[in-house]
Amino acid sequence: MTDLEIFMLFKEGTSMGYLIIEDTKRTLNSAEKQLLPFKTMDEDELEEYKNLIKIYILADEVLSKDDKSIFEEFAMDLVDEKDYCAYILESYVDEQFFYASPVDLEVDDYEKMLKIVNSSYDISNLDLKNLSYLSQ
Repeated sequence: MTDLEIFMLFKEGTSMGYLIIEDTKRTLNSAEKQLLPFKTMDEDELEEYKNLIKIYILADEVLSKDDKSIFEEFAMDLVDEKDYCAYILESYVDEQFFYASPVDLEVDDYEKMLKIVNSSYDISNLDLKNLSYLSQ
């Protein structure tokens, strides 16, 4: 898996939203250790996690439980599940982003998307011509 992957998921021909997978290549920070299930673990258990993978769902409306599970299952099929990896899944709703964004996204649009989900990933120097586009 690369450091950052962004997918648009569809259901019955309609966009459901974006799935963003960010491999932080770092351990949990103090704020992340306060999230469930990590806050119930002791320091020895937390030290076992050597890598954090953040999974974000960005949609224009609150997803149903079934729709959210589609995102979760798709994400977990993509990430390399190792014992030393911690996963954090967060959902965001931003109706305005979807209505204001063009059909063909540019780097600025992807940067807005990452800002909405509070990602610190910097893609400002990205050239979209050098990306891989996959479709199923």
